Order: sequence, then C-alpha cells, then structure tokens
Amino acid sequence: SMWLSRLSIVVMLGLLAGCSGVSIAPLGKSIAGDNHPIAIIEASGRNGQIYSRSLRKLLGHADEPLFTLSSTLSVSSSSTLTVRGSSSNLKNRSMTVSISLVENATGKQVMSDSITGRSTVGTVSSYYAQTQSDKHADERTSLLLAERVATRVHLYFLDAERQ
Repeated sequence: SMWLSRLSIVVMLGLLAGCSGVSIAPLGKSIAGDNHPIAIIEASGRNGQIYSRSLRKLLGHADEPLFTLSSTLSVSSSSTLTVRGSSSNLKNRSMTVSISLVENATGKQVMSDSITGRSTVGTVSSYYAQTQSDKHADERTSLLLAERVATRVHLYFLDAERQ
C-alpha cells in the first residue's frame, strides 16, 4: 500500500507537469515558417516591449512577411478589495491588448480582437514597493497576453486553412 500511494503521487506529479508544460512553440514554427510569415509591430512602453519580444519568440521572425500584426496594450487598475477577517487588501489590475492582423498584399485587415488578462496584487504601504509590485504584475500579464495572442493568431490561420 505504501508503494501504491508513492506511485499515485508520481503519476499525479507527472500529470501536473504535463499540464503546466503547455507549449505552442512547435505550432509557431510551422505557422510563422513558410506558410504565414508575420511582421510584429513593437507595442509601446515597457509592457509592450516585454509583450512584443515574447510574441516574436512564439510566432517566429519573418524576413519577408505576408502579414503584419499590430497591438495596443492598455492597463487599468480597479478598487481595493478588503478581505473580511483579514488585514490584507487586494487590488485588481487588468491589461487589455487590441490586435489587428493585416494581409500585406491587399492591405486588408483579416482579423481583429481584444484580449484581457487580469492579475490580483496585494497592496503595500510603501509607495516604492507598490510600484514594483504593480510593475511585476504587469510584466507577468504582458507575457500571458503574448501567449493568448499567439494562440489567437494560430486559430485564425487554422480556420483560414480549413475554409
């Protein structure tokens, strides 16, 4: 019974590792490869830089792009949530990216969408610590949005190929 419980723990860990290691890199290679090379226009600001760099890794680099993807990031922060029976306050931050995919040959916008990522940040009394906390939350959200946008672009091309 002892090794059975150990075995089940190993199996559970294997499943968890399998789930968390979701990677869309192989898909990205094929999509941004010969079929659909995409130029990614750098989004502005620090978050935009992190987002654009991550998106380039996921979609690949194109020397002769057939499509251009542009993105606009916006951050909003909402009111503090007070947790009853606890002294901690939490703040919701959300970041939205609006994307537009244009076919270069025609200049036609073939896809546009808006995707939001959210994070909860603990409020800190020090202004500096709060700014750092917000900055780190926004960096994580930028990376998350890059993954979601890459997935959205993949889905667009998969649908287009099926038509």
